[in-house]
Amino acid sequence: MFKNSSLHFIFILLKKLVNHFKSNFLKVICKKNVKSLSVSDCPSFLILMNQNIGDMIVCSPIIREIKLAFPKSELQVLINPVNEEMAQANPNIDKVHIYRNKWFNLLPVLAHLRKNKFDFAIELEAKVVTKVIIMLKIIKPRCILAVSKTEGRYGMAPDEVQPYDFYTNPELTHQRDTALDILRLLNIEPIDKYYDIYLEESHRKKALTFLSSFDKSKFLIAFNLEGANIERRISKEDAAKIMDDLARIHKNIIFILINKPGNSKISNEIIAEMNYAIAYPCFLTGSVLDIAAIISNVDLIISPDTSIVHMACAFNKPLIAIYENNRSNYDKWSPISSLNHVIFSDESNNLKSININQVVNCADDLLSENLIR
Repeated sequence: MFKNSSLHFIFILLKKLVNHFKSNFLKVICKKNVKSLSVSDCPSFLILMNQNIGDMIVCSPIIREIKLAFPKSELQVLINPVNEEMAQANPNIDKVHIYRNKWFNLLPVLAHLRKNKFDFAIELEAKVVTKVIIMLKIIKPRCILAVSKTEGRYGMAPDEVQPYDFYTNPELTHQRDTALDILRLLNIEPIDKYYDIYLEESHRKKALTFLSSFDKSKFLIAFNLEGANIERRISKEDAAKIMDDLARIHKNIIFILINKPGNSKISNEIIAEMNYAIAYPCFLTGSVLDIAAIISNVDLIISPDTSIVHMACAFNKPLIAIYENNRSNYDKWSPISSLNHVIFSDESNNLKSININQVVNCADDLLSENLIR
């Protein structure tokens, strides 16, 4: 027992020493160079968006608004590979670069970006990320604009680590508003705040071909039970009960079960458990934009807190969104569509105890009042 206590003490001591070294290293590389912010008529921008699909949708207005303010500007992005297709389809983006996890693969990308001599780099991470700080030191833009950080690093508070030149207003909570506050630093007044998703004709055609086989007199409800992680997933049992209970009330609905690209196994398992509802797995989607095209053409979306919620908002679709009972997360990622209803789980970190009757009643109200067409 004494030996274990000694090892634990040594481990804690080593951890503190490592964090002390890392925090001092951060302070050294966090030296700022820019004293004032000046913007030319034709600036160049690099936006770092190494986040997930939903994050990119929520932050999409900043890309459009920069291009509207500076039509001749060069706007490039460095993004997570999962967002490549969405970024390539966006006409406001001039060039797409793909983030790589391993330094061996990432360094050539950073070296290439450094040659561009960007006027501005825009960093949208919610917390201090050492790797991103080093990346931007390598890229070496003239000025770095960043969202205010909610989390520090290595035991330091966010205001103790200020590696970038200018920050957004820390009082803002929603991720969209925080990102758009970058525009204030550039003296830009946003024209609009809606989300952007650009669909290629091939995606529209595939979705319409699939949906055309259903009776047009019936309401199409897209049901997604997958979340960003397992805690945000609606159980198969809950999903089946919600659809069955709603189908008992309304005979004129068809459910389209949204799958992850290339996977319909869970949808088929849910369908096997249902007794009343008419439901079909979505066609084997090959991409994020295939799913977005389906979302843009249905009458109602039911989904936990994930990218599907923000897709529905991008197309301003009626939405029932199911969130964990976590106010800070909700305030940051709440839906913005004009007709959305939010239902909270009883738990703060999972969706194991959602009120099924509340979901059914909410959908029933929308259908009964003809609010979704």
